[in-house]
Amino acid sequence: MLTFYRNALAAFVAILVLTALVVYLGIMKSNVNASLFPGRDADFLWASAIEPKKPDGKTQLTLKNEVGTVEYDFFLDPEKPFPYTHYSIYFVDPIQSFVQADLRRFSEISFKIQCDPKNVLMLVLFSFDDKVTNLNNMATRRVSSTAFSCDKNWSEITINLADLDTPHWWLGRYGYEFSDTGYQLNKTMGFAWVNSLQSPLNTPSHVKLTDVKLLGTDHRYLYSAAALSLMLWVVFFVWLFRRYVTVLTVDIREKVKQDQPLMAYKKLSIEPQKDKEKSAVLRFMATEYANPELSLEMAAAELGVNRTKINDILKEELGLTFSTYLNKLRLTEAARLLSENEEANVSEIAYSVGYNNVSYFNKLFKTEYGCVPKTFKVLYPLKDPT
Repeated sequence: MLTFYRNALAAFVAILVLTALVVYLGIMKSNVNASLFPGRDADFLWASAIEPKKPDGKTQLTLKNEVGTVEYDFFLDPEKPFPYTHYSIYFVDPIQSFVQADLRRFSEISFKIQCDPKNVLMLVLFSFDDKVTNLNNMATRRVSSTAFSCDKNWSEITINLADLDTPHWWLGRYGYEFSDTGYQLNKTMGFAWVNSLQSPLNTPSHVKLTDVKLLGTDHRYLYSAAALSLMLWVVFFVWLFRRYVTVLTVDIREKVKQDQPLMAYKKLSIEPQKDKEKSAVLRFMATEYANPELSLEMAAAELGVNRTKINDILKEELGLTFSTYLNKLRLTEAARLLSENEEANVSEIAYSVGYNNVSYFNKLFKTEYGCVPKTFKVLYPLKDPT
């Protein structure tokens, strides 16, 4: 049985490592990323645009660089009520100037940005609205946005695409209720980095932008990893249970085989004794073990031999104390009765071999044979697996 436990531990460690590997691969494969800038994913072709294209009063945006890092300067006219500038990317293909990209497998957009001076900008997602959008008029694209802060130090911004809201001014302009702030990610037309109402007026502002990525999770890989891990553990526990039953059955048979000489006095391997005391003690134990009142004191009184002498005899002949030998006799006989009668009642057998407490009998039996009596009844009649 010790070999079984060692093998089971080794198998457990192996299955644990394999499960960790499966989960790791599932997590890695489930990460869905697409780079928009400076690397460009082939599935998302895009072109850039700026607003305003030419100065509107003092409000203007000047694109300075689009290689490795997008760099632009903007200036907001303090005389205008809502001065507006943006740098945007819009999805295209070789045929159409404007296309709708399906971003439903992505949950976030991330980018690195630097602003000088400190600024509060807006990330805007443009999407096609079935009721409003006219491809000949890009001003009709649905607008969904959220604000973020940036300063002269590079910072990485990650925005959940589910956290964008369509502003009230757009909803009111096109007759939507203010509660209708949703948008369709499968009809995304582009993104823009826009000044906010908290952007500094009458101040030159400089922005650097890079590492624009779409991030998401393909849950199919996670579900597959979980299912495979569960299957591995089910197979492991089925194997472990079957192996345990096999090993336990072999151990039980070996144990019963070793203890069979103790099952009855006529089967005891007691050679004719020169010492009458030894013969008397062994015969008395073999014939009286089923008596629930049997004790060392009772044996000493019946045999006329003192208690110490009885223990010395049993230790010399069998290597056991009185109580240990008594339990061994009782449990061996109980094992014989259980193996010979499938209908045997555990309680009746416990009483018949000298135990008045069934729970105590079960505990001793499990210690002796590695399983409770009910399990022994199932395992022992099986054909020898070896």
